[in-house]
Amino acid sequence: MNTTSKLIVFSCGGKGGVGKTTVATSITDYYATRGIAATLFDCDTENKQRGSLSHFFPTAEKLDIRAERGLDRFVDIALAADARVALADLAAGSGRDTFQWFDTMFDGLAAGGVRFTAVATITSAASSVETLFTWANALGNRARYLVVRNHIAGDDFGYFDDTEPGRAFLAKAEPVVIDLKTRAREIQTELDNRGLTAAQVVTAEAARRGPLLNG
Repeated sequence: MNTTSKLIVFSCGGKGGVGKTTVATSITDYYATRGIAATLFDCDTENKQRGSLSHFFPTAEKLDIRAERGLDRFVDIALAADARVALADLAAGSGRDTFQWFDTMFDGLAAGGVRFTAVATITSAASSVETLFTWANALGNRARYLVVRNHIAGDDFGYFDDTEPGRAFLAKAEPVVIDLKTRAREIQTELDNRGLTAAQVVTAEAARRGPLLNG
């Protein structure tokens, strides 16, 4: 099987409630608006319906990575798919299984051309940043890192930016760091309840109104 240029993107499944799925849906929207085919995996098995990736994107494969050979099955499906990108929204508390799997399987997959990007969503809470450091210590340079600073709980990210562990991570991992600004709570809640992303709403509204500039 030719795995050249396969990219597996996964959320750091640490502390719940930091906005991991919101970020995963935003990344999926990013791929969709740019015509990038991506295989989607919803690995949050505790969230059966609302609030998980498959609630917003029903084509996402629901998968329990903690089941026997769960991570192997995930990678088998990702590699067999035509899409060169696979995106997995991992559940909170999935670190141990993921770390063990990386230790066993990474070398062979990397030799075959598979690359990994870890997406860490952090808030101003120190516990969310500690989760990022835990994942980075376990994965090392076997993954690239995208850090999303979610401003939902405030704008003070000093524990990430201005501490020795934070500075060490930034220097060693050289992550891409982006900001997710606070959204109006009532709008975000309505979107979540309806299983819609902001991009899906904009696209649907544009289709309803028809072309504005070319007749």
